[in-house]
Amino acid sequence: MSREQVDLTGRYASLSGARAAWFVRADNTADLLAKIALVGSNDHLVVCADDFSAAFQGLFRFGTCSYIDDPAPDAFMRAMAEHEVSFSDASLGGPQSYAYPAGIHAARTFWFVGSIGGYGLRVPDLRALSQAARAAGAILIVDNTVASAFGCRPHALGAHIVLEALDRVAAGRLERKLVAVSVAPQARGRGRRRVVDPQAEDAFRLLSFALGDPCDPRGCDARTPDELDAIAAGLDTLPERMRAHADHARAIAEYLSCHPAVGRVFYPGLSNHRDHVLAPSVLEHGFGPVIDFTLLGSADESAPERHRRFVGLCSCANRSARAGGASTRLSALSLRDVGFIRIFAGTDDPLSIVDSLDQALRLFCNPPEP
Repeated sequence: MSREQVDLTGRYASLSGARAAWFVRADNTADLLAKIALVGSNDHLVVCADDFSAAFQGLFRFGTCSYIDDPAPDAFMRAMAEHEVSFSDASLGGPQSYAYPAGIHAARTFWFVGSIGGYGLRVPDLRALSQAARAAGAILIVDNTVASAFGCRPHALGAHIVLEALDRVAAGRLERKLVAVSVAPQARGRGRRRVVDPQAEDAFRLLSFALGDPCDPRGCDARTPDELDAIAAGLDTLPERMRAHADHARAIAEYLSCHPAVGRVFYPGLSNHRDHVLAPSVLEHGFGPVIDFTLLGSADESAPERHRRFVGLCSCANRSARAGGASTRLSALSLRDVGFIRIFAGTDDPLSIVDSLDQALRLFCNPPEP
C-alpha cells in the first residue's frame, strides 16, 4: 500500500467523521462482511436490509443471521431475544471477546442497517439504534452507500462501523468494485461528557486484525493508481454532485407523485413518506438520490411484469451505464413479494429525465396497436 493510499483513506475518514478507514475490494457491503470474516459462525447478525437479503442468505449460511424489515430498535431487540441472545450472554467472553482472536468463539452480536434502503426507502433513527445497540452489547454496522459520506454521517449518530460502496464517490469511474470501511472514534461526547466507547474500540481492533493497520503503508491491500485517482477526483467533486443527485431525485419524485398512472411514490423528501419528519435528523444536504414507485394496472398483468415493461419503454433507463455515474438509472425490483421501480437520479438534466418518464408513461398507458 502506498503513502498516497494512506493519505486518501485518511481523507475519507475525515469526511466520514471516523477514526480510520480502509478501501476493500468487494462486490457489495454484504460481500465485504463475508470476505473479512468480521461475523463468525458463533456470532449473531441481525440484518435489516431487504435490498441485500438474498446476498446475506447466500453468504452467511451458518444459521446465525436474523432478518427483520423494521429498522426500529425494538425490532432488533426482539430478533436478539428470539435468537436467545441477551446482553449477559453476549458479554460472557468479556470486552476482549470482541477485539482479540482468542475470543473468536464468543457469542458476539452485530446489527446491520442501511442509512436509506429497503422497501419504501426507510430511514432509521440511527441515534436511537446506536443507544439500543450499546445497551444490548451489539456493534452497529451502517450501510451508507445510498446516502454517501456527504449525505449522512452515521458515526456522528453513534454507528460503530460504516460501509459504503464507492461507485458514487468515484463518479462511476471504478473498473472494479470497492467498498470503504470506516470505524468510529475511540471516544464520544464532548467536554466532561466525553467518554471512551468500548464497542468502538472493539470494532477498531477487529477491523485492524482483519484489514491491517490503516496508518501503515506496509499493511493493507494496495489499490491501483487508477482507482486511487478516481476516488481522489471523486472526493473533490462529491459535494456538488451529491447535491445534484438529491435535488434531481426530489424533482423527479414530485413529478411522479402527481401522475395518475403512478400508484405509490417512496421518497423521504415527500411529506407522505413514513420517515419524512425523522429524515432531516439523519440525512444531510437533502433526502438522498433514490426514488421508488409503483404503477397502476389491470389484474391481467402482474406487478413485476408491469414494471419491467415500463423500464423497457423508458429511454432514460440507462441499464448499461455504470452505477454511480452521471446517468439516471432505472431498475424493476421485487422485495417482500412486492414489485416496484427504483430510480437512482444522476447529475444529468432532470427535465430531460422527467420528459422521458412522461413519454414512457404515455406509451405504458396507451400502448400502440400491434
